[in-house]
Amino acid sequence: MFNSLRFEYAIKLFKEHKIAFGYVVFLMLCETAVSLSVPFFAGKYSEYFITSSSVINETHIYILLMWLALFGLHAFLRFLSTYKVSLIGARLMADLSCRLYDHIQMLPMQYFKENKRGDVLSMLSNDLAVISYFASSVLTNLVPSILVLTGASILMFRIEPTVALLIIIFVPVIFIVLKLVSRGILPISRALIQRQADTMAIASENIGAMSLIKAFNRETLESSKFKDITTETLQLRSQQLKLQALLSPLVQFLASIAVLIVVVLSFMRFQSGNISIPDLVSLMLYGLVFTRPLGSLAGLYGQIQQVIGASDRLLTFYHLESEPSPSAGLELTTDKADIVFNNVTFAYKNKPAVFESLSFELADRQTMLLYGENGGGKTTLMHLLMKFHEPSEGQILIGNQDIALFNNSSVRATIALVSQDVLLCNGSITDNITYGVVDPSPEKLKLACKASGVDRLIQNLPQGYQTIVGEGGVLLSGGQKQRVSLARALLLQPRILLLDEPTSMLDEFSRHSFKSEFKQLFSDYTVIVISHDPALSDVADHVYKLDNGVLLREK
Repeated sequence: MFNSLRFEYAIKLFKEHKIAFGYVVFLMLCETAVSLSVPFFAGKYSEYFITSSSVINETHIYILLMWLALFGLHAFLRFLSTYKVSLIGARLMADLSCRLYDHIQMLPMQYFKENKRGDVLSMLSNDLAVISYFASSVLTNLVPSILVLTGASILMFRIEPTVALLIIIFVPVIFIVLKLVSRGILPISRALIQRQADTMAIASENIGAMSLIKAFNRETLESSKFKDITTETLQLRSQQLKLQALLSPLVQFLASIAVLIVVVLSFMRFQSGNISIPDLVSLMLYGLVFTRPLGSLAGLYGQIQQVIGASDRLLTFYHLESEPSPSAGLELTTDKADIVFNNVTFAYKNKPAVFESLSFELADRQTMLLYGENGGGKTTLMHLLMKFHEPSEGQILIGNQDIALFNNSSVRATIALVSQDVLLCNGSITDNITYGVVDPSPEKLKLACKASGVDRLIQNLPQGYQTIVGEGGVLLSGGQKQRVSLARALLLQPRILLLDEPTSMLDEFSRHSFKSEFKQLFSDYTVIVISHDPALSDVADHVYKLDNGVLLREK
């Protein structure tokens, strides 16, 4: 299946960049024509130099200048084609990276729960680099290499058919040897790509958990683990490089034997009077020209094995089921943000159901407190409402409308989520608060900051709202991060607020003041709060306990 898919994607890629590829191939064809003309030119005028009585004259100079012009033209075409090929490779890398990144964003949340970040990062970096280099450099060189082989064979055949036929017969022998030697490259390439992804995964995971590593004195253990997998990667790379390094000189050696045959046969034909001096010179030079594309084709075979390994991973990734486009479908609009779960059942892949036939109703602008044991499905319930997952059975309604019928973008625009694990980007506090709204008015920004209580906290910081929070918000306290996250949610002006453990990072005083501080705020929204804090039950209109997949109403 992958072979046909690879072909389809390759055709699609070339169609999208056909002008650029066409221009590069044209340059390479011109370079090939110049390359093939040099032996012809040398043969044609060699006899004139040999038989001329004078050491050098004007005609000699004219011929040498023409020859020099051919060399200069060949060098210029080589420069231009190399530059354009490299440019196409860079553009392909950028284009493929954007497409892959777009696909990553369209994958369901379940994928990111089940897979390592390093696998995705490895595809964005290593796998795409292999494919873009292959498409731009290797494949575009294939056409000129074949043309040089074909052209040199035809021109040799016109001069001396016997020599040309022997060379043509010799080519399949070279490729049989090439096939036998390079059989081990493909499995090594596949294993190497996976090891590179594992290396990236370990590095990404450890950098994100550096405080944990230091707290438990695991620096030596983690360094040892990283060295072990890097050593395995190096061993695979060494095997791959050894086989690749063997291919080109082996082919060159066999091609040199072919050239030697050309030289010997050419001299034999010359001595028997069947060919002239110009033909002899041209035959030997065409024999030398013949060896260069054979070496390129040897490298091409090794590159094909690498790109097969990279493309297998990418094709598998591209065929993962993704979410619908966020804006595809109907727009959800509602005057009332009441929430209804009607006999909702949900289970993660290959796992027992988190809950079955779960039902509840929450009226517009009322607050619901949900508590229960960890892992009982509380956060899953919120994610179902956000359409991060789809229920196996049942309906979820907002404003008496089934959210399954509406696009993800409009449903999520109705809801603001403040998660327990606050995610902040490495920018200023203002950048993080305005993350979901482009260029909000100063009045709206100030109102959201005041309502969340972040305004009071920020006043004590040296740079105020321009304070850099660091990656993941590491430069802020837990309470500050939660306030920033709440301000970010309120700035969206949602109809529904989802709060996951909103007091977990607050100190004792702040936890007690949270109830009085946000009671009025909650009255403006439909709110679902997940918390183990019993004090929040006074804020809630309804209190539910989620126990072993069963929702029990307590208030």
